[in-house]
Amino acid sequence: MKRHFNTHIEGLDLNFWHDLIESRGTLVTLQAGEYLCRMGEPTNKFGYVKSGYLKYGLIRIGKQQILGGFAFPGAMCGDYPSCLYNKPAHFDLVAGRKTELWLMDSTELLELYEEHAQIGSQGRLLMESIYDSLLFRYCDMYGKTPTERYLYLIHAHPQIEQDVPQKEIAEYLQITPVHLCQGADETVIVADYKHRFIIAV
Repeated sequence: MKRHFNTHIEGLDLNFWHDLIESRGTLVTLQAGEYLCRMGEPTNKFGYVKSGYLKYGLIRIGKQQILGGFAFPGAMCGDYPSCLYNKPAHFDLVAGRKTELWLMDSTELLELYEEHAQIGSQGRLLMESIYDSLLFRYCDMYGKTPTERYLYLIHAHPQIEQDVPQKEIAEYLQITPVHLCQGADETVIVADYKHRFIIAV
C-alpha cells in the first residue's frame, strides 16, 4: 500500500479532525504566496487543507529559505504543537497556489483535550503521527541518495509532478533544478544543501 505524501495523517481519524475543525473554525482562502504563519511570529492557527497546497519553508543559512515539505488536501496544517500555546512558529507556511483551508483557534484544543477523553486521545495520536513522519523524513534524507529520493517520490506520488512546479520538487529533494530531470541517473548532483537538516513534513 502506498503511503500518503503527508505521512502524519496515516492512522488518524481524519473525519473526526475535519468535523472538529469545521465545527469550531472558518473556511479561509489564501492566494499564492500568502502566509498561514511566519517563522518566529506567534501562531495559534490549526486546521486542514481543503484544496490547493501549502509549502513548509525553513530558514537555515542567512535569509535563504529552504523548502521542507508540502501539505496537500486532507492534511492537517499548522505549527503543531507551538500553535497550542500561541508560541513563535518554527517555519513558514505559505500557499503554493490559491488554497482553501479550514482553520480554528488551536489554543482551544488544550481545554478540549482535558475535557473530552476522545479528543485527548486523538491529540495524542496526532502527536505520535507527526513524530513518526519526522523520522520518516529524516531517514529518507540521510538513508537515500538524491536519485533514490527522486525515484521513490515519483513512484509513490506520481501526481506530484502535475500538482507542484518542478522547481519546488527540486528544492524539496535538495537537488538543483538543473539536475531534477536526471533523477533516474546516478550522476544527479546534490545542491549545496548536503550539510543541512530538513525536519518539516
